[in-house]
Amino acid sequence: SHTIQWGRDLFDGLFCRRPGQVNDNVDDVSSMSVEDFAKMILHKLGDDAALEVAAEMGEDFASFSSKEDDSDYVERVREASLRWAVNLADSLFRASIEDLLKQHPIDSVDEDGEPFWSGTRRTPKVLSYGDRDDVVIGYIVEFVRSAARLRVEMYLPPSLSQEGEASKISVQDAVSALESNGSASSNGQEQLGSDENSDDPDNAAAADSTPNVLSEVMGRLDSAKKNCANHESLNVVEFEKDDESNGHVAFVSAASNLRALCYGIAPVDAMETRRVAGRIVPAMITTTAFVSALSCMELLKMLMGLPLRDHRNAFVNLALPFFAFTAPLPAEEMAGLNGQTYTLWDRIVVKEGKKGKTLDDGEVGGMTLKKFIKKVSRKAAGDGETPEISTVSYGPYMIYANFLHGDDDEILNRPVLDLVKEAITSGDDEMFDLMGGDYGDEQGDDVGGAAAELTSEQIEEVNDLDRRSFLDLSVIVEDIETGEEFELPPVRLIK
Repeated sequence: SHTIQWGRDLFDGLFCRRPGQVNDNVDDVSSMSVEDFAKMILHKLGDDAALEVAAEMGEDFASFSSKEDDSDYVERVREASLRWAVNLADSLFRASIEDLLKQHPIDSVDEDGEPFWSGTRRTPKVLSYGDRDDVVIGYIVEFVRSAARLRVEMYLPPSLSQEGEASKISVQDAVSALESNGSASSNGQEQLGSDENSDDPDNAAAADSTPNVLSEVMGRLDSAKKNCANHESLNVVEFEKDDESNGHVAFVSAASNLRALCYGIAPVDAMETRRVAGRIVPAMITTTAFVSALSCMELLKMLMGLPLRDHRNAFVNLALPFFAFTAPLPAEEMAGLNGQTYTLWDRIVVKEGKKGKTLDDGEVGGMTLKKFIKKVSRKAAGDGETPEISTVSYGPYMIYANFLHGDDDEILNRPVLDLVKEAITSGDDEMFDLMGGDYGDEQGDDVGGAAAELTSEQIEEVNDLDRRSFLDLSVIVEDIETGEEFELPPVRLIK
């Protein structure tokens, strides 16, 4: 699969990154001098990357304009693209492999004295159209066809590319190009329309005289500078695995299989290429259906009231295949008041009700803190002695502490919801200025005088409180006999 990923990366680099690179830099190339632009990319990219980008841009800036009334335009693009594709195939599968074998001959050894081509390193094989291997020839022809077609589509304006057949390259076209150009092209750096500039003395001087990296970058950019005037945007291609007619999978398949043959790896068919290059996750729908069915079975067990020992956790991998079922562990129990225990699934529910919404002064509002504390104390006591409520908190906000507010009627007679809102809008994560804060002149004041300006987060949190039908509060109680404190299960106040 790594050769398929190599082919996919090659596709993205040639037909997505490089045309985008031209489109992004065409204005700078036009307006700046060659030297200034070369210095800019050297500064941004460093020496090696700048040299590579300069070579790519010199190759990708075409030396002819895309005039729609030019009847020969499409044919010239096709011819130049075929030459480019032949050179690319020769560079990737012959020249680069020969260079690698020159650096590391078959009988060479590594720094440890072991044979270099051993273990995970496979000895590469040079591939060329001149081989007598029909499989290699077939893949090279397909590579040239698909690469040339995608290159043509980079340059055709929308009015021409919509015709469909303009970019198609036949097998005979590819074979003719390979037979006429294969032996003459080995550098892979020929640009579209390069015939018009091949005899330019300035280009020859730039190629022969490279005293430093800057001059070499400038030499590679020279043709880009000459051809950038009136240059139209190139078409950027995104890989699409599901369209059989676009040639994307054909290119990746041919490239990856040629790469595989270079290293003695068996080629794969287009379906496998589509799966890996398209990053398709197999059996996803099947797994989802299986997991949904298992979840429904456990839900039915719960509705039937079956004990915990009849429930099952499931571990499934359909690709292996692997199925394992285990009995679930009971929820962890936490110590509570009067020797009681509770789990994270337990709740103490307090409902306001219509009576609970009547304030002591006759006005209608939410349940007051005083009534809330009484109800929670009774529910927490059970059959034991009624505990004392130590603190009441909403998230990080503490809205009540018995050592501060045990006799504070102003706090105790206010609705719980109003106290929570005031805590949020005060911006204090602990006591929201309960140590002597200003709560406003009226009991119905939601935010008091401490929140003249609210942040967007505070406003959203207050609005969320209004939308919800309940509040979850944390309550700590104190055992009157022992003085020990316990945290109750979450207390849910139903509005």
